[in-house]
Amino acid sequence: MIRSFHLLLLFVFALPQMGNSQTDTSKAGHTINVLELGVSANSAHDQTEAIQHVIDLATEGDTVFFPEGKYLVRTILLRSGVSIHAEGIIKHHESAKAGEYSIEKQNSPNPLIMGQGVENVCISIKGESKNEGIYLLKSHQIHIYNTELTGDSTKLRAFPGIMTFQSSGIEIANTKIHHFGMPRTETHSYQPGTGIRIMSSNTVSIHSSEIYKNGENGVFIHGSRKVEVLNNVIHHNGMSAIQVAFGSSGKEKDYNFSNNILDENASDAIDINNRSKEKAKDIECVITKNITCGNGFVKNKSTPDGSGIATLINVSNVLIWKNEAYGNNRPAIYVESCGLVLAKENWADNQVEVTLDLEELHLDSNRFSSVNLIANTRAKKIHLTDNELGSLSLPNDIKVEEFLIENNSFSHASFNLNMKGKVELVGNKIKNSSGNPTILITKADNALVKNNEILSQNSSAIIIRNTATKIQIIGNEIKSFNTAIFDDNSKKLEVKNNKITSILGGKQNQAFRSHYPNKLTMEGNEYRGIANTETVVFVGKGKATLKNEKLISGTANYGGVEISEN
Repeated sequence: MIRSFHLLLLFVFALPQMGNSQTDTSKAGHTINVLELGVSANSAHDQTEAIQHVIDLATEGDTVFFPEGKYLVRTILLRSGVSIHAEGIIKHHESAKAGEYSIEKQNSPNPLIMGQGVENVCISIKGESKNEGIYLLKSHQIHIYNTELTGDSTKLRAFPGIMTFQSSGIEIANTKIHHFGMPRTETHSYQPGTGIRIMSSNTVSIHSSEIYKNGENGVFIHGSRKVEVLNNVIHHNGMSAIQVAFGSSGKEKDYNFSNNILDENASDAIDINNRSKEKAKDIECVITKNITCGNGFVKNKSTPDGSGIATLINVSNVLIWKNEAYGNNRPAIYVESCGLVLAKENWADNQVEVTLDLEELHLDSNRFSSVNLIANTRAKKIHLTDNELGSLSLPNDIKVEEFLIENNSFSHASFNLNMKGKVELVGNKIKNSSGNPTILITKADNALVKNNEILSQNSSAIIIRNTATKIQIIGNEIKSFNTAIFDDNSKKLEVKNNKITSILGGKQNQAFRSHYPNKLTMEGNEYRGIANTETVVFVGKGKATLKNEKLISGTANYGGVEISEN
């Protein structure tokens, strides 16, 4: 765990200051009132040329000011060092050309505000757009604040509210972006229309904003690095609240998604998807203190997506810390083909799901309904420590080279150990009320069950099949309805220093039962069986070593087994 805790501390102390402006706009200038220079408010005529003339007259440090009223335009072009502040509404004129978003055409002919190759600009407006609200191309140090952008909710394939391409130093703060694109109506289809779209950009901060009711994602990030999404409310969008997609540049790195409310989006709360044949990419990502609820539904019907905290596909170096998730459609955390993932102190009412290849997963001090490994899981290391869990699902034929399950609490566990790799169950509190055995060991490499408290109310506590070898059951406190420990001819089983109590009512009330013991070792165990019934039973022939065994109640029947004390 040393590496994981080092990672945690590194990330926590590296968290940026929330809402810290990245834009240098310190140079003071004049405020220019557009109404004083020939622009008309509340006119039905296109004001583009008149407004552009005012902006062109301004000098670096000036602010072009729009008083109350409505200003109809095609596209306003920004200039470096000249800021825009509007108390009135800037709206597309009917003559503005409306395009349809597509993969081939991701920008429109007439964004409401256009910045191309500009620097050091502040924007604070109310905008109504039938295309992009603000499009920034190869622009730098742009500060968008106290802005509201309203899109066209009747448009089937809408452009984003804010679009950045090959830009840097972008800050979006205290801003509302909504209704870019038609609302999603189908569970298995959606249409373009994103709140904020970050493309091939770097050093972008989105904070203290509300992004809602857009056709697709709230925030979409592609081929970009150094992006933080902090303290926002992102809700009722047609896809994920936040989605990270990967291009071919390899720049995707350094993300911080923290302190957001991600509510009732039709897909995942956070979707980081690098599905490719390449090795899991190190993205240095922090996902902390988000609250998510109700994601993954359209009109109360489930969509194929909807993870509560995060979906992670083929990425590495991700910290998931102190998030809360309620009522989401899919797993709280979905991990597919990942490198190093650490989840600590999260709370969710649903599960963690793991599939395909995995380097390291550390779950520490979380509360989840369950942890589910899918049948094709191949992992080098999985550590579950100090978690509060309902169950742990382990299908047949998974492979985990190092599987440590330590100091967890399980409320309704039934473990199936039929896998390749070393498993250690140590110091857990395990409760099982089902009719399935609490721990079934069919195959594992030197499995260790040590210092656990096991309550099996309707079934056997531990069953070891004859395909298992060198299993160690040490220092456990076991209370079991049926046979507490049943050894079905496993090889070199060690049972030492356990306290085993039989619960009255089972069909077979033995504390321990072994069929054809195969080099069985039993030492220092204490048995409380049912009075006047067989508590320790050996069936058939075999060899067993017994030393310092203590039978408090019940009787022993060793049958024809060869017993020694050495």
